[in-house]
Amino acid sequence: MNLETLAKLAEVSVGTVSKAFSGSKEISEDTKERIFALAKEHGCFDKYNKNRFDKKVIAVICPELNSEYYSATVTLLNREITLRGGIMSVSTTDFSVEHEEALFSYYASYCKADGILTINQSVALDNSFRVPAVAVLPTNTAMKSKNIDFILSDMPCAIEQAIEYLKSLGHKQIAFAGEKLTMAKLKNFKDAMRKAGLVIEERLIAVSPKRFEEAGEEIMDKWLADGIAPRAVVAAYDYIAIGLIKSLRRAGKQVPRDCSVVGMDDISIVPYLDVPLSSIHTHTDDACRTAVEILLKKAENQYYSSRQKIVMPSEFVARGSCAPLE
Repeated sequence: MNLETLAKLAEVSVGTVSKAFSGSKEISEDTKERIFALAKEHGCFDKYNKNRFDKKVIAVICPELNSEYYSATVTLLNREITLRGGIMSVSTTDFSVEHEEALFSYYASYCKADGILTINQSVALDNSFRVPAVAVLPTNTAMKSKNIDFILSDMPCAIEQAIEYLKSLGHKQIAFAGEKLTMAKLKNFKDAMRKAGLVIEERLIAVSPKRFEEAGEEIMDKWLADGIAPRAVVAAYDYIAIGLIKSLRRAGKQVPRDCSVVGMDDISIVPYLDVPLSSIHTHTDDACRTAVEILLKKAENQYYSSRQKIVMPSEFVARGSCAPLE
């Protein structure tokens, strides 16, 4: 039996049922006893009885765990949740919108978690079940979600900083290398180019069906084969940038002498590459800390209806992969 059916039988709202099982003091003892009796009668009391546990259970919904960016983000979330006495449960969507929707509905509608954290949420979700939910670094589409708080990164500002830096080095023709999951960053790139007064050349915009380093290698291999030799490239994330550099080296070109390269996410290895990679730092640790603080506070106070938006700073970090245009 789901919560909606139980609520109808008890003649109360779904939120009241959820609060009863969460131990909220807002619910009278008579109402709790009526709900619990019905739950026991229909064999679903143990499923919903969160008070069997002393710790808050936080469900984390993440696209994948294969890349350093996502695995590091989940590690940070786990640290923050554990420090505050909670337990984390992780599920991956493999970038499937349908799977993301199904997981959110499962955790929310069946009271399987005290709160939900999504990472790079890609779809608008209607949190009608009123479970505390926070989206960490969601896509633009996800921003249409209802009853979900958002922790955002000021990526547009940081990309503007990167473009202005390359422009200051004399670069006017700047390329973009991404993949199908980075279209929001492509928009940010184009906006930054226009703001800097630079021309966007479509031949210098490439989106690969592949991912990670393979995407960067494929893009640069094709550019070079077509006689296009970009002197500056902004990659949608660091692994694509690393792939670009691999392709350039195979072709006998040097970074940054022949091509300046900028990545995004500032993963842990990039300062230590033989040519340290310029990148955009997103302060993911601060974003995770803020998200967990908001979620656990809402879960503790049984307060679900806010839709606040918090923007975390991001900034461009210049390193050895960029040089003046000669």
